[in-house]
Amino acid sequence: MDETPLESRAEIAPEERGVLLIGILDNPAAREDEKYDAAMYLEEFSGPLVESGLIRTIRAEGFTSVLAQLCAESLAGVWARRDGIDRDFLCELHGPAMNEVLGILGARAPHLIPTGHGES
Repeated sequence: MDETPLESRAEIAPEERGVLLIGILDNPAAREDEKYDAAMYLEEFSGPLVESGLIRTIRAEGFTSVLAQLCAESLAGVWARRDGIDRDFLCELHGPAMNEVLGILGARAPHLIPTGHGES
């Protein structure tokens, strides 16, 4: 069985898992698949550290990479769950990352999309 480091360490407290996942995103030596998994798992966590880590990665990836899109999807999921968005960052978003955010918010929390966003 091929487990990720987090899956093989069930004793890690949930609040520590978010920190570890952000650490994977920030680690230049982490494999691409590990970063993709971390980005997807981060949707399950909340808080300023998680949001800032996702935002930092989206920016670093130029809003267009697969990793940026996965982070944007998780960020939108966090925003939908907490019923609030970072309006400043939403205004900065563009490209595929913006499409991911609008798609998730449109499906889960359309009331969070400000007027003028999401229209073609």
